[in-house]
Amino acid sequence: MDTETLVKRTLEEHFKLNVEKIPESDARTPDFLVRDDTNEYLIEVKEKEANPAFGEAREGAFSRGEIFEVSESLATKSVLQNVVRDGRRQIKAHVTDESTFRIVWIHCTGLAYDVTLEQIIVGLYGSETVVDFSSDDAFAGTCYYFGFSQFFKYRDSIDGVMVTGRKGEATLCINNHSPRYEKLNASALVQSMPVGVRDPIHEERDGCAFIVDGEVDRSKPDEVLSYLRKKYKTEKLNVINMRHMEVHMAVPHK
Repeated sequence: MDTETLVKRTLEEHFKLNVEKIPESDARTPDFLVRDDTNEYLIEVKEKEANPAFGEAREGAFSRGEIFEVSESLATKSVLQNVVRDGRRQIKAHVTDESTFRIVWIHCTGLAYDVTLEQIIVGLYGSETVVDFSSDDAFAGTCYYFGFSQFFKYRDSIDGVMVTGRKGEATLCINNHSPRYEKLNASALVQSMPVGVRDPIHEERDGCAFIVDGEVDRSKPDEVLSYLRKKYKTEKLNVINMRHMEVHMAVPHK
């Protein structure tokens, strides 16, 4: 099943939405116009394959009787940011009503596709993992808008990004900087996902995340950390650079 068909079927069967394919033309257009009882959504579908070199490298390791290891930083990459940017451009050119939701849907495939999924989300939110060493039960988790954020840059033109994986994973990332943020949260798309919605405002309120929401130079991590220490009243806060690790081995069979 191709990615567009998968997305259309998911929107219709899981979310119970009315999906209309937008005809292709010389101008770049989004893929779908989607409706619920009260709202319209423009959705552009993208497919992003993980590093294709992984597959060749794994086969080489297996042929030598070795295990294959993947070790990738979770920092975002410009090629992944370009996928979001291109989706945003296609949607923006087709908007005729400011109340219409603008959603980019990125489906991740290939070997170690889940690291691609996480790298996309990091780029959307400019997030880092931070740990408070002040006590054993202090905060450790995601800090949103620590660095450059595509959601902030595109706050008027992207309301959310759905990131899915080939094994059925789905995360709907909400842009809390969008002028349609509150309305999107009340929409059928969000309400039909009891789990899998990423919303920094809700996560901070529940004590599950930190947010950098003040005037600070995000190109200077030390200044950002200083801001966070003041906001959350802790002196022992540090960034932990996270990596994705996985190991593959060939199991002989008769």
